[in-house]
Amino acid sequence: MTFGEEVTVHGDPDGTHMQYPDPAGRQIVARVRDLAFAYGGSPSPALRGVSLDVHAGEIVVLEGPSGGGKSTLLRALAGLVPDFHGGAVSGAVEVDGHNALALPPAALGGAVGIVFQDPESQAVLGTVDRDVAFGPQNAGLPAHEIVRRVRQALDDAGATHLTGRRIDELSSGERQRVAIAGVLAREPRLLVLDEPTSQLDHDAATALATTLRRLADRGTAVVIAEHRGERVRPIADRVLAVTDGLLAPAPQPDEVVVVLAPPSEVPGPPAVRVLSVDAGHGERRVMTEASMALVGGRVTALVGPNGSGKTTLLRVLAGLHCPDSGCVMIGDDDVSALPPELRFPRLGLVPQDPGRHLLTETIADEIGVALTSLGVEGDARSARILDAARDMGLDHMLERHPLDLSVGERERVALASILVARPRVLILDEPTRGMDPARKRDLARIIRSRAADGVAVLVATHDAPFAMAAADEVLVMRQGGPVPGELPPAAVLTI
Repeated sequence: MTFGEEVTVHGDPDGTHMQYPDPAGRQIVARVRDLAFAYGGSPSPALRGVSLDVHAGEIVVLEGPSGGGKSTLLRALAGLVPDFHGGAVSGAVEVDGHNALALPPAALGGAVGIVFQDPESQAVLGTVDRDVAFGPQNAGLPAHEIVRRVRQALDDAGATHLTGRRIDELSSGERQRVAIAGVLAREPRLLVLDEPTSQLDHDAATALATTLRRLADRGTAVVIAEHRGERVRPIADRVLAVTDGLLAPAPQPDEVVVVLAPPSEVPGPPAVRVLSVDAGHGERRVMTEASMALVGGRVTALVGPNGSGKTTLLRVLAGLHCPDSGCVMIGDDDVSALPPELRFPRLGLVPQDPGRHLLTETIADEIGVALTSLGVEGDARSARILDAARDMGLDHMLERHPLDLSVGERERVALASILVARPRVLILDEPTRGMDPARKRDLARIIRSRAADGVAVLVATHDAPFAMAAADEVLVMRQGGPVPGELPPAAVLTI
């Protein structure tokens, strides 16, 4: 059976259970036929007549630009489209013999498991062990089987060391591992993952890829949407592109060499400093006697493994995490006692999970929130909103609702809503999450242009090519604080 071939549906009269004959005799776990979908209020469809078969033991990797339809296709496979999102849908989606467009997502729980782009939204319970056990418990499995599955899933996800930890004390990368473990513990026939390596360090991403290949070899069907193609292409059986709602074979990646101008030989005075800071979560110490300085006109990349303290350092700078000792200086001012709103707009932070910080009904209003707090109104406000939107490639969707966007698009909205305030210290936490390579290159240029205007920029990232393309210097979180690291003179971005 080939794409576009007419399909005869056999099954229950209500259409909730379907079976398709497979002429090749291969076991098909998921089948999509002529799927079209448009979100409510969107001027154009997210998917346009997509057809796809996914077989047991197969890994299919989906690539393509942000907003191209990858996440929507994954949501359809998990039964979330249209049940959860609403909108107009046509075509057919079958998973393990069930009509995914007709059944509620809970009815597909034993057949398909999905890991979302934003693991912050996926946790259900307060501790790692209980959260991973949630799915098997809901399935009514005996206690000994739940314990076995939780242990196995945590091991497969590289999260065994997080056993017993509170979810709200984890880094986003650690939460991503826990979210993956929670889905693995259910042992679904179809495993769907949306940008699963976006917040993982290199070792964790490599281990996850090995685990996914092992699961596929046991018979699990796996579909992965991923912008970091170099991390998952080696394990893929097929690589497809989803662009403008259409599905096609993915082209071979090209390499674009980005060579940056050398940093200024004479750095200016520090724009922000951290002096002898101790910080942690309860009894768990994350930073010890940590010190650093950021200089206007330079971009600094902050790297290190998941859980090393990168996000904690950024939150201390922004006033979102109170250190146990030490101080934070912006220029010559000690701001250690100031709340975040009084450090803004001198210092602006774009966090890892922008979806939790989007407040308004339209992208234009979201970008304008900071300007309202600064008293910028009228034509000046409109012009600054439009300029920030253009920088982020959002000017054609200013009336869209932010929560209708992909994670990569939401990240760009969050960036625009901070850049519009023109902070002198710009702090970005995993800013390339969900971004395609073209948008990463645009972001690198924007960051460089801000630095050229004298802004001090700090970027915490696991995206090494992006760090190489954007940064003048590297700090590595090690032994409780940032220390200088190495940076090559040029970078290669794969697209």
